[in-house]
Amino acid sequence: MKNKDLRSEQIALLRFEKSLTKAAEAKASGKPLDKAPLIAGVAAVTAAAASVAEKMGDASLMQYAAEVESAAFATNDANAWLMNLAEAVSKGHNAIEALAQKGAFVFLQAGGTPKENPPEVIASLLMSGLS
Repeated sequence: MKNKDLRSEQIALLRFEKSLTKAAEAKASGKPLDKAPLIAGVAAVTAAAASVAEKMGDASLMQYAAEVESAAFATNDANAWLMNLAEAVSKGHNAIEALAQKGAFVFLQAGGTPKENPPEVIASLLMSGLS
């Protein structure tokens, strides 16, 4: 029987989203964007996606990892790079949660305030840094 608990994979995705937010905060404060920690975090996202795909028996979930990798290795300006990466990881995270609900998988659920949407948070941070 496959493990129906996706919490550890969600934690990996949440950590990556947090690192994106920290990078956007640093960029908004005038610091140059350091892509290295985020690119290193892509490996964790890929591993989480592979684990979810195996547990759910759905290899199509690996497309989200490929989208994150593609965004991470794109050669955009710093703001567009952060936004594209945030959108890719958020899209994958949301898809995994939606599929988990349908398949009776155990996953983290907010008990109060909903999780902030990473693309919205990053856009807000980057816009605040333009002043």
